[in-house]
Amino acid sequence: MSDFLFNPLLVKEMRERFRSRKTMLILAIYLFVMGGIPMGFLLMDPLKAEALGDNRDLFLISAGIHYAMVCFVAPALTAGAISGERERQTLHILLTTQLSTRTIILSKLITSLAFSTLLLVASMPLYSIVMLYGSVSPEQMAQLVLFLAVNMFFLGSLGLFCSTWIKRTSISTVTTYGIAFFFVVGTGLLFFFIGESLQQAHPERYVNSNVWSMYELQMLAGMNPIIVLFDILGESFDQSDDITFAPWLFFSCVYVVLSFVLVIWSAYLLKPIRRKWWSWKKRPVRVQ
Repeated sequence: MSDFLFNPLLVKEMRERFRSRKTMLILAIYLFVMGGIPMGFLLMDPLKAEALGDNRDLFLISAGIHYAMVCFVAPALTAGAISGERERQTLHILLTTQLSTRTIILSKLITSLAFSTLLLVASMPLYSIVMLYGSVSPEQMAQLVLFLAVNMFFLGSLGLFCSTWIKRTSISTVTTYGIAFFFVVGTGLLFFFIGESLQQAHPERYVNSNVWSMYELQMLAGMNPIIVLFDILGESFDQSDDITFAPWLFFSCVYVVLSFVLVIWSAYLLKPIRRKWWSWKKRPVRVQ
C-alpha cells in the first residue's frame, strides 16, 4: 500500500494538480459560484433571512447548484487523463515503466478524486448558513455529502474510461458529458415515458395504483440522480413516496459498482497486450 501511495506517477500528478495557479483559480471560481448565488437570493429577499427555522429555499438552491457544479467539473478532471498522455506521446513511455496499468489508472483517478474532494470539503462551510436558518437535519446533510461523493466517483470513473477508450481528448470529453447527460436526465425521462406508456396501455391496471408501485420502475427511478436528490432534500414527486426502499442507498450501491466496473475496464483497455476474453486460445492480441 505504501508503495502505491508513493509511486512516482501519483506523486507527480498530485504536485502538478495542487501546485498550479489553475487549481487555485478553479477553486476560487467554484467557491464564488457556490456562495455567491445563494447569498444573492438571500439578499434579494431579506424577509426570509429573519424567518429562522422556516427557510428551506436556501438549502434547495445550494444543493442544486452544488450538484450542477459537480456534474460540470468532475468529468472534465479525468476526460483527458489518458488521452492527454497519448496526445503528448508520453503514454508509451509510461507503459514501459514497472507500473502496472491498474496502478496508472488508479493514480489518475485518485488525483482527480483528491481535487474533487477538496472542492467538496471547501464548499461545506457554506452550508453553515443553511444550518443557521434551521429546517435542515444533520441526516439530510450526511446523505447529501454521500450523494455528491458517489457522483464524483462515478463521473470521474466515467471520464477516465472514455479517456482510455477514445484517443482524442476533445472527443472523449464530449462523449463523457453525453453519457453523463443520459444518466442524469435520460434515466428520468425514460422512467416517466415508460410510466406514461404503461398507464395508457393498461388503464384498468392503474385505476387504484400508479407506476411508482412497480418495483422495476422504482429501481429505474432510484438510478436517476435528480429523483434521488429531490428525495434527499425532502421534495418528492407526485406519489413517489410509494418507493419501498431508500433511494439514496440504492443509488449509492449501484453507482459505486458501476464505477468499479469502469475502472477495471479502463485498466484492461490500457494494456498494450491483452487477451480476448471470448477466445479459447491463450494467444495474446497485440494492440496497434
